[in-house]
Amino acid sequence: MTVGTDLDAEHWLRRWDTQQERYVPDREELFALALDAVDRLVGAPARVLDLACGPGSFAARAADRFPDAEIVGVDMDPVMLELARRTTGDRVRWVDADLSGPGWTGAVGGPFDAAVSATALHWLPENALPGLAARLASVLRPGGVFVDVDTLLTDPAHPRLAELTVALRRERTDRGLATGEDFRAWWDALAEEPALAAGFTERERRFADRVAGGSSLPAWERALSGAGFAEVATLTQTLDRRTLVAIR
Repeated sequence: MTVGTDLDAEHWLRRWDTQQERYVPDREELFALALDAVDRLVGAPARVLDLACGPGSFAARAADRFPDAEIVGVDMDPVMLELARRTTGDRVRWVDADLSGPGWTGAVGGPFDAAVSATALHWLPENALPGLAARLASVLRPGGVFVDVDTLLTDPAHPRLAELTVALRRERTDRGLATGEDFRAWWDALAEEPALAAGFTERERRFADRVAGGSSLPAWERALSGAGFAEVATLTQTLDRRTLVAIR
C-alpha cells in the first residue's frame, strides 16, 4: 500500500502507545521483561520474529534492544503495517501475511532464535492455536524461545475464578479509560485519514469474516507442548494478563 507524505505516522503511533497503556499500564515493563527473557535464554539473538506486529511497537523495541539482530514483523492488517513501515522503517523487515494459515512461514523464512508477540494473539480462536504453534515451532531453532505478552483467560474448568479475573481486569481497564482515548476511538479517528483510505478498504475486506477469539492459558499450553516445545510456563501475570514463555 502506498500513501502520500501527508500522513504523520509518528503521531498515530504515539497515540496508539498511549491508548494501549490505558489497557496495560505496565506495558513498557512487560516489553522489557520479554526481551530480558530472550536475552537470558538465547543470548543476543541473530533473528527475532514479531507475530501480529501491529504498528511495530514491540518490533521497534526489539530493534533497539538488539541492534545487530534481524527483526521480522508479520501481520495481515495493511493499515497497521503502513504505520509500522513509516515509523520504524527498514530497521525491521515487514511481512504481510495471515498467521491463521500456513503461508506465513515461507514468507518470514527461518530459523529464528526468538519469537515475540504482545496483546495480539488472543484474537485467534482456540482451534487455530495448534496450527500456529506447529508453524511457529517450524521456524524457531532448537533451543529458541517464544514470549507472548497477552490476555490468556483463566482455565474455564474453574468458572468462578475465570469470571473473577475477567471482571477485575475489566474494572481496572475501565478506570484506565475514564479519561483519554480508547481502542475504538483511536481506530475511528485514524479512519478519517484520507491517505489511508485504500488501506482501510482492504482492511475491511480482509477482516470481514473474522470473529474475535479469546484463548485460554490451558489451550495455549497444550498447543505449544503438542508442537514440541520442551518447556512452557507463565513468567509473570496480573490477573489473566500473562507473559507466557515457551522454549523450543
